Amino acid sequence: MATGPAKLNKLIDPEVIGAYLDVKLVDKIKLAPIVEIDRTLEGRPGSTLTLPKWGYIGDAADLAEGAALTYSDIAEDTQEVVVKKVAKGVSITDEAVLSGYGNPVEQIGQQLLVAVASKIEADMYDAVKKATTKKVVNAAPFAKEAIVDMRAQFGEDQEEAMYLFVNPAEYALLAKDPDFVQIQNGAAIISGVMGRLFGVDIVVANRVEAGKPFLMKAGAIALIMKRNVMVEADRDINTFSTKYAVSDHYAPYVKYADRIVKYANA
Repeated sequence: MATGPAKLNKLIDPEVIGAYLDVKLVDKIKLAPIVEIDRTLEGRPGSTLTLPKWGYIGDAADLAEGAALTYSDIAEDTQEVVVKKVAKGVSITDEAVLSGYGNPVEQIGQQLLVAVASKIEADMYDAVKKATTKKVVNAAPFAKEAIVDMRAQFGEDQEEAMYLFVNPAEYALLAKDPDFVQIQNGAAIISGVMGRLFGVDIVVANRVEAGKPFLMKAGAIALIMKRNVMVEADRDINTFSTKYAVSDHYAPYVKYADRIVKYANA
């Protein structure tokens, strides 16, 4: 007759949880709608990726009748991206599963999902922090006028949507401005957008350092997914509990640094 562990494994199937995480992971990453998700390298070996970066060949030029065309060389640079491995484990006792209170399957799935998504998002912010980008340097503390200066760094390329990432204290400062336009719930493209100022969506995020907001266009950050989320289970007979471990392999990086403008105090 089947014992407790067999029944437990039926209740909480690692493959079921893994499939759930795979489907829901991207949706749980707040920045996902403006990040380029790349799954083309899934399953390929290697912990360091060398990615090409192509330079612009320049505008077309006038050409007189019968004149020879001058050919430009396309400039190629490379960028090395390190694939990260992250993991999180959780243990649950037989009593907790079989007590009938709550939904252990849902809780394990939800909490592992949040743990991985939160780590990926933290790594994205870290990638922006380390990247060399356009900058607006000002001796004064950040104020709403800096948004105009930051937008100006994009030159004439002003048509695309822009997102200003600020910490809660800076959001509070901007939200009190009479020109601040509140965005209704459900109207924003990404989670955390609270309003608009000078045509820019204001995104509040705890991970943004005070005095270091940044303005970003969609597609600046890319996320390479190297493998599907994996969930594994192991039985601990000494404590009559089951351990579940989730792992993921991915590489977040700034693909287009010219689509980001940082603010810094002099």
